[in-house]
Amino acid sequence: MKVREWMNSQPPTVSAHAPVAEAGKLAEEYGLAIVYVVAEDGRLVGFLTRKAISTAPDPGLESGKLAAEVPLVLSPDDPLERAVVLLGERHILLPVVEEGKLVGIISRTGAFRALAKMAGFGEEGVRIRIRLSDHGDIYRALEVLARNGLELVAMMRAGEEEVIFHIKGLQDRQQLLSQLQEALA
Repeated sequence: MKVREWMNSQPPTVSAHAPVAEAGKLAEEYGLAIVYVVAEDGRLVGFLTRKAISTAPDPGLESGKLAAEVPLVLSPDDPLERAVVLLGERHILLPVVEEGKLVGIISRTGAFRALAKMAGFGEEGVRIRIRLSDHGDIYRALEVLARNGLELVAMMRAGEEEVIFHIKGLQDRQQLLSQLQEALA
C-alpha cells in the first residue's frame, strides 16, 4: 500500500502571502495543530504551529515569513509502512510532497485506518493463531486453507513464531485445526 491511498489530498493550507491571522482562523476553524504554508504554485514553504501563530509579533505578518521549515516529508509513492513508523515515533501528521508541491497530508488517524483495513478489522470471519516451526509452515497452512475453500482476509504476525490467519467461510473450526496440525507436524 502506498501513502497516496490513505492521504488527505485536500489539506487545509494558507498562502505564504496571507497574514498570520488568516492562518490562525484556519487552525481554529478546522481544529488544526499545524497549518501548512504554500506558495502560489503549490510549493510547500513550511508550517505554522498554533503557538507560532498565537505568539506572532504582528498578526498582519505574512505566513511565509514566520513559517518553520518542514524537516520531513513523504512522497505519495512511499510505502504506508514508512508513514506508520514515522507517525508512531513522534509526528502527528506528515506532509506528502511531489515535485516540491504539497499534494496531501497523512495523519496518525489515517495510518490507523489503513492498518485496520490491512488487518481486516471490521470484516466478518474467524481468526486462527498457529505456531510456526519454520517459514515453510506459512505456505503449508495456506495450502490447507485453499483445500478447504476458505477465503483469506488477512494474515498477521503474532510474535516471533506465530501467525494469525483471518479467514472467511469456515464451517468446522476443529476439523481445520486438526488439518493444520497434521500439515505442520
